[in-house]
Amino acid sequence: MRFALRVHQGGWQFAQLRACWQEAERLGYDGASLNDLLGVDGPECWTALTALAAATERLVSIPLVLSAPYRHPALVAKMAATLDQATGGRVLLGLGAGGSGSDARAFGVPWAPLRARVEALEEAVDVMRLLWAGGGTYAGQHYQLADAKGSPQPAQEGGPPILIGGHGSRYLLPAVARKADLCNIGFDLDVAGWGRQRALLDGLAREAGREPGAVGLTHNATVLVAEDERGVDAAVARLALARGRTPEELRARLGSAVVGTPAQIIERLRALEGAGIAWVFLVFPELPSLDGVRLFGEAVLPAFAEDDAA
Repeated sequence: MRFALRVHQGGWQFAQLRACWQEAERLGYDGASLNDLLGVDGPECWTALTALAAATERLVSIPLVLSAPYRHPALVAKMAATLDQATGGRVLLGLGAGGSGSDARAFGVPWAPLRARVEALEEAVDVMRLLWAGGGTYAGQHYQLADAKGSPQPAQEGGPPILIGGHGSRYLLPAVARKADLCNIGFDLDVAGWGRQRALLDGLAREAGREPGAVGLTHNATVLVAEDERGVDAAVARLALARGRTPEELRARLGSAVVGTPAQIIERLRALEGAGIAWVFLVFPELPSLDGVRLFGEAVLPAFAEDDAA
């Protein structure tokens, strides 16, 4: 199981992101992500990820997720191949059908109904993989290529792994089952919830002619970590105050989150590992403070690094 910081960069300055990325690399995290909204009060996703990749040597760069309606897939294919080549394969390409209609409309970005956007996303994946394989002709409903050449070629064979993120069993999950290498479809799900999602994805994969388990699972986790129970209570109280809730209300909402001492968190993560989770995207509510990131890195990550070494 691999671990990445999930950063929502609204209100951040680039220098803060660089400090966060470099500390995450020092501590042994596997990757870090940014979101992709035009109206976010902070650095643009791909530009920042590119600069952050140059400021690190090992972290995987992950857009979580690029909004497909913002960019033509031929452009995204070239962007991803360039960064993948430049970093020696440190790219995991997160894509989505678009998470905010209001954000798109504010900037005049065309915003089709959900079904059409998901259909376009599937075609976009086809276009990218065709270009990463060298190029060719493609005749889709939303995108067309006429003997287009793919250049440069990515470092990873076949191109960066494609993660599709979003929600909805009617349109999005079937698209995930048909096209994705990894999915990102829930937040703070428990093990039983992942069992249901796995069964649903496996059934859809069979319908698409793919093997069950073809789509890897990624988990979004809210993280509150402290050295002892008193510290956990204090962290919950701070977050409850920030969100206008009582500590009791917040604990109820965080029932399946990654909350506790390092030992308690390791136990919860082991259960998720047993459920087949490939990546965990960690949301530290106290960012840009790095205290929680450091404690998790120093007291939790080594338990899983030992597994990798073994």
